[in-house]
Amino acid sequence: MSAEAEAGTLPLPSDVDEVDLVPVRTYWQLVRQRFLRHRLAVISVVVLSILIVLSVVIPLVTGRAFQTSSLTLIDEGASLQAPLGYDDIGRNIVLRLAKATQTSLVIGFASVIIIAGIGALVGSLAGYFGGWVDNLLMRMVDVVLSLPFLFLVLLIVSFFGIRDIRVIVIAIGIAGWTTAARLVRAEFLQLRETDFVAAAKALGASPRRIIVRHMLPGAMAPLVVASSLGVADAIIGESALSFLGFGIAPPEVSLGQMLQDFKQYFFASSERILYPAIALIIIVLCASFLGDGLRDALDPRQRVES
Repeated sequence: MSAEAEAGTLPLPSDVDEVDLVPVRTYWQLVRQRFLRHRLAVISVVVLSILIVLSVVIPLVTGRAFQTSSLTLIDEGASLQAPLGYDDIGRNIVLRLAKATQTSLVIGFASVIIIAGIGALVGSLAGYFGGWVDNLLMRMVDVVLSLPFLFLVLLIVSFFGIRDIRVIVIAIGIAGWTTAARLVRAEFLQLRETDFVAAAKALGASPRRIIVRHMLPGAMAPLVVASSLGVADAIIGESALSFLGFGIAPPEVSLGQMLQDFKQYFFASSERILYPAIALIIIVLCASFLGDGLRDALDPRQRVES
């Protein structure tokens, strides 16, 4: 053996091609890349961000001006101060639309927090323990599903007897958690048969630790998707409730309440009812497209082209 070989300094053959090193991407880097490929989801994020900013900034700057009415401005047309004109009691439609969008978005996102919380709790307990716990919780889910969503929300609101944002958020959250619970349960039924869960049990980990630290993160993908889609369902539910006269009590305003106020102009001045309707359609479509994008991005079976 030569001295170069003993020293470990043998020269590489000149005809050996250099190997291209492929950078290793983490799971969240792949999620971001898959999400950015979904153009409708990216556009939805931009549109929702603009709506959120406008619905926060305009009421913050103008205060309670959306409630102010003037008899001299009744049914006035568009102007610089009121690009959409004034309503039948002299209130600025743009200011009311901004405040209504803020109220509907707050109800949608706050309701989803309750929906995700209850759904994760019920689904994780049912999927992890199985047996009579699973049967009991799933029968409870079946009972809630057997009741029409709007009827159950009306029942809860009537029970409290207060037409308040907090009551409506609680009502929608209590009535809409069943889908999230079923999705989390399905994921837990698969995860509890995996090796890392068996290893955690063998090491003496408590059920609470196994559920929270090991299994729940693996079930977050369907929960996030259900939550994003639940925003649209919550806003539609609140709008239907307000349109029927059981939603937010005046002087507060929501998109559903504006639809209820402007329904008398459906034939005489149809553009007025279009303002809250278009805002509602945009929010629901953006939430739905965002849910589709998150579903594709969080699915590990999706491939990302280099």
